[in-house]
Amino acid sequence: MALSSGRMTRPVGLGLAVALGATLSLGVATAQSASAAPATSNTGVAAQRVKVHELVTKDGGFFYTASESERRRAIDEHGWSATRTPLSYVSRAPFSGGKPLFRLRWAKSASYLVTASVAERERLVTSGDFRYDGILGYAPGSAAAGGDVKVFRLSNNNKWRMAIESHTKKILADEPGWKLDGPLLRQFGQAG
Repeated sequence: MALSSGRMTRPVGLGLAVALGATLSLGVATAQSASAAPATSNTGVAAQRVKVHELVTKDGGFFYTASESERRRAIDEHGWSATRTPLSYVSRAPFSGGKPLFRLRWAKSASYLVTASVAERERLVTSGDFRYDGILGYAPGSAAAGGDVKVFRLSNNNKWRMAIESHTKKILADEPGWKLDGPLLRQFGQAG
């Protein structure tokens, strides 16, 4: 999935990035790609499923984590707030039919983007506009891999959101300015 070419060609000022320090270290695997880690069996995946949480940063950007301790640190130490956006589950570990979800931070402020595309991740990091922030988790690449919940990415003026299909429709109808970037991947509908 790629962002619109108009968005990618627009220069973004370097600005001062909000310093999060080392306290927001990624609580899940930070391998560069799923192929670097051994695949687990699909039965073992159920035990590895973790809830994806959405938070709003002080800059008004959106942040995603599948780590409960990282979620607590973001709230307690940085004053970010949890949303009630309905999201589902990803696996902490690679599995057959799964793909990594990469988390990127926009260089200008605390606004995060999630992608499943290695090419998009590399293009955005190489542009200097984004910093690679690790792997959010591993999501089913298809319904056959266990992904019963479709997840989409939306954008609005250098803010990016993830949303399940039903919530995507609600955001587009009720919150002006949001545009559909397209499907991201799928998530598990249940913890295990």
